[in-house]
Amino acid sequence: MRVDCQCGAQAVVSRSERTNPTTADLYCSCKKPECGHSFISTLGFKHSLNTSASFPAGLSLGAYVQGTRIFCGCGKKAVIQKTNRLSSNVSDLYCQCECGHRFVMFRAHSHTLSPSALTTEALTMAIIQSVTPSVRRSLHQQLALF
Repeated sequence: MRVDCQCGAQAVVSRSERTNPTTADLYCSCKKPECGHSFISTLGFKHSLNTSASFPAGLSLGAYVQGTRIFCGCGKKAVIQKTNRLSSNVSDLYCQCECGHRFVMFRAHSHTLSPSALTTEALTMAIIQSVTPSVRRSLHQQLALF
């Protein structure tokens, strides 16, 4: 599972703690040494994509997190098929288990443990470099208005 820092670099998940049966806090640290940002990202079950008619009988709807793995309600590991970034801090993870259960997990930035050591300018440049060229062009056009 990939978790990104606010500077755009990938973060390392060092551990997780369950906050309830279907939600966990992931303790993350930026891989970029000059950033040093450490934070908590929350990961939890959102909803099932299966209709009751297509879902295997007798299985529990739901999913849970153990360590950095996502498990289906049947107890087997689930695979993230797609990530839909809703904002820089919130994503929907579309998952599927071999039992046929398809479901959505959410991942959201919870809070910072230690802030980034990058300056505002360096952080802004890192964010701009992490977006697609079309988003960069749009930002350039919007900044030209000032």
